[in-house]
Amino acid sequence: MNKPDDYKMHPDDKRNLIIFGVLSVLLWLSYDHFILGPKLEQMRIAQEAAQQQAIELQAQSGMLDDIEVPRDQAIETTTAERIQIDNELLKGSINPVGARFDDLETKKHFKTVERVEEAVLLSPSNAPYPKYVEQGWIAADTTIKTPDSKSVWQKVGGDVLSNNSPVTLEWNNGQGLTFQHVIEIDDAYGFTLVKRVMNKGNQDVTLYPYGLIAERGIPEDFESRFVVHEGPIAYANGELFEATYGKMDDKPKYEERSTGGWVGLTTKSWLTALVPDQAQNATYRINYTSTVENNLNPNAKDRYQADTLGAALVIPAGGMNEYTSRFFVGAKNLKLIDRYEEEWSVAKFDLVIDWGWFFFLTKPFFIILQFFYGLVGNFGVAIIMLTIILRIAVFPLANTSFKSFANMRKIGPQMQELREKYNDDKAKLQQELVKLYQREKVNPMSGCLPILVQIPIFFSLFKVLSNTIEMRHAPFFGWIQDLSAPDPTSVFNLFGLLPFTPPDVLQIGIWPCLMLVSMIIQRKLSPPPPDKMQARMIAALPWIMTFILAQFAAGLVIYWTFNNIFSTIQQYIIMRRMGVEVDFIGNILGKNKKNADNTDEVIEGEATEVVEEKIADETPKEISKPKPKKSKKKK
Repeated sequence: MNKPDDYKMHPDDKRNLIIFGVLSVLLWLSYDHFILGPKLEQMRIAQEAAQQQAIELQAQSGMLDDIEVPRDQAIETTTAERIQIDNELLKGSINPVGARFDDLETKKHFKTVERVEEAVLLSPSNAPYPKYVEQGWIAADTTIKTPDSKSVWQKVGGDVLSNNSPVTLEWNNGQGLTFQHVIEIDDAYGFTLVKRVMNKGNQDVTLYPYGLIAERGIPEDFESRFVVHEGPIAYANGELFEATYGKMDDKPKYEERSTGGWVGLTTKSWLTALVPDQAQNATYRINYTSTVENNLNPNAKDRYQADTLGAALVIPAGGMNEYTSRFFVGAKNLKLIDRYEEEWSVAKFDLVIDWGWFFFLTKPFFIILQFFYGLVGNFGVAIIMLTIILRIAVFPLANTSFKSFANMRKIGPQMQELREKYNDDKAKLQQELVKLYQREKVNPMSGCLPILVQIPIFFSLFKVLSNTIEMRHAPFFGWIQDLSAPDPTSVFNLFGLLPFTPPDVLQIGIWPCLMLVSMIIQRKLSPPPPDKMQARMIAALPWIMTFILAQFAAGLVIYWTFNNIFSTIQQYIIMRRMGVEVDFIGNILGKNKKNADNTDEVIEGEATEVVEEKIADETPKEISKPKPKKSKKKK
């Protein structure tokens, strides 16, 4: 009989067993890290590349070789009966061939201010400006058939896609897989698509859901004014990406993998965007293909594509699985954009509206404008009301500026004496002017701060009036029927009296002329700079501003005109309160000129009326207009 000690493991055996275990673990970890891991990663990359290539081929189908025909003809010649779309804001149809959304128009917005043709959002691949949305699946196994651009889907539920009635489309691949699209639309521009797959086979199937927006050529309504972003746009991993139509040669591709995000194509007024499941990881891509660089059909136009690819979805044998995604096609209405950002739980969706650098001002300004519009029903009047609010808000700074102007006018005679006395000694002149400013407690730079504050305000309003869909075709009074467009009249044809249309560069209308008058009046009340060249530049500035702003939104010109008027009134009141005599009419008409010896140093029309002057330790007294001969005797 064996003793208990006979069953004990020898110490050398224990050591060898431990060494073997450690080596086995190390070998397994090394194999997994250095061999199996990289191989799986390469397989994943290759698989995703094949899937993306399949998406690209899907989008290209019918985009390169189609013969271009009018849009209506392209819609009418569809080989299968279309499914109609009709809700409060949209009308159009779905093409059963490829289950493409390629026919969509707005009901409330039109191409021109005459309101004849509705604005077009989507068009078939053989129309002059093709653009469509497509949703589908890519198989991990290339032997599995998935629906493509030529697959004809059957309608199995619903008649007309509306906010009260969804539509279901179905396609069978003949291999045991049945694909369904359950399509819903709300009362505005939001689409929800449930992509469902039923697997009647005896093996599990892995599929990847995708969505794409394909567009050929530059959009018809592309403005190319650099006022607002127009082109591909995406938000993923907390960063916004923007690329401009016709400017994508340097960065033709964009790709980000993120949990949550959106991608799309946008113009000034319209947006088409894909919003996949925000709780799942997805790949967001933008792809630009140049027909010239790739030697494609010479009649084809450059292609822009935005797409998403979801994570792998397993459809079990004998079971089903589904994936829900959303997309937006419509006007970039802030209220609706904010609504979808909340309802769809999609982050930063309001960035589809280009608020510009001063977004912290632009969006609040627009909200205030909307509030005033709700009160008066006219965006032009709302702009004037906002101008008043802004003038009140910047009054403390404007008050400082106008006081500085008034003080500069008070010491104007003394400054003129110094310029005459030290005309040949510029260094000494500057020293004496600094002493004068210190003695009279005048800061000539204090008038610049309000101007600097006006810059972000101006550009923010510029964005609001030029960018937001609410301003599009919004009328004011009289000849202004679109506040987002330039004044349609021109001084060069006497505002329509002469029977010809000047070129756009000479389109200087009535409101720009009124703005010019308001700027000249405001300049007449301000003291001229001591330097003759600066004075001439400032005198020319109103004319330059008029020429530039005449080409931009009429609403912006109206704002600037009333801003000048209110500023002039404020400046006049403050100067009178400070005891500065201002011959308002004389200044405007240029009657108050200095004598001939001083005209080289001042601007014509500079007021030289008698003013009260207070000098340190002296009682107030009247100072008469300076005369060249007497001024030379003063110290």
